[in-house]
Formats: sequence, C-alpha cells, structure tokens
Amino acid sequence: MKMTTWRLGLAVLALVVMTLVVGRSALGQGQGATGEAQWHTITGPDKSFTADMPAAPKYTATQMKTGAGTMYTMHQYLLEQGDVAYVVQSAVYPTEVNVTNPRANLQGGLDNAAKNMEGGKWGSVDWVTYQGQTGVSATGVRGGHAIRSFSVLKGRQIFTLTYAGPAGTAQSPDVARFVNSLRVSP
Repeated sequence: MKMTTWRLGLAVLALVVMTLVVGRSALGQGQGATGEAQWHTITGPDKSFTADMPAAPKYTATQMKTGAGTMYTMHQYLLEQGDVAYVVQSAVYPTEVNVTNPRANLQGGLDNAAKNMEGGKWGSVDWVTYQGQTGVSATGVRGGHAIRSFSVLKGRQIFTLTYAGPAGTAQSPDVARFVNSLRVSP
C-alpha cells in the first residue's frame, strides 16, 4: 500500500476513534549536534496539555458533530516522517455527550476503531489510571503496520496519541517516549 494512502488511513483511524467515542457517548526540529533527533513539545489549546513529538507537527482544527448534531472542535497535530506517523488529538465534548463512564466511552472508541485492524481487533488493550484519569493503551496491526493508541478522558476532554509505523515498532523507545510525554493540565 502506498505510504500516502496508508497515512490518510491513519488520520481516518484517529478521527474514527475520536468520533466514535462521541457517538457512543451521545446515545522536532532536525538533528542535534550528537545526531540525535531533537524533540518538539506541543501545547494544546488553552494550555490543556503538552506532548512531545520527534519534530514540529502540522496543526489542524476540524469541526465535528455529535450524534445529535452539536458542533465541537477536534484539534489535531500530525507528524509524518518517512514510514512513521505520530498524531495527537484533543477535543472537549459538548454537554450532551454523556461522559459519566469514561471506560465505556473509551471502550466504544476502541471497539469501533478495531473494525479497521487486522483480525478486527486490537492485539493488546491495557487499562490504566493516568494522572488520576481513566486511560487506555492499545496496540495492533493495520495493513502490515504497527498501530499504538493511547487515550485519556478527563471530564469532557479527550486526549488521544496515535502512532503508526513499521511492524514491530509499537513498543519502541521513541513510541514509549511519545506516549509517556503526555501531560494533562490540572
């Protein structure tokens, strides 16, 4: 599969995770002197979070709709480097979205995204408490590429970090650094 087509599929996968959580609820900078890549810290809207990426990403804000038709904004930071992609997304859900059971919200998003994974499921799903909030880390394979997704729901705000790259890289040191860099503001 062409990398460009696959990357578009990754962006769609990330959007599907974000969108379907709502649908379910509504029922860098180059090389340093040592040759090591310099990571870039992004700061979300209203300083709601920070996360590190291997280089500066492309930012977009997309208007989304809940199942009932209420608009909200999904913020996305996308970095594509060769055969890998890093995506950070965040959105604040409207009041009509029921977020009283974060695990159910996140599970709904995982279930729907799994439809695009090989075998129709994630290879692993690990539930965590992250900075006092419910979170989930999932890995799987799509089109022969490794996918890792990490999501946290804090009140009405969701944070999702997604990585896609060559087979076997979902647990690599750079991906761990990416996922572990998320800092949700108090």
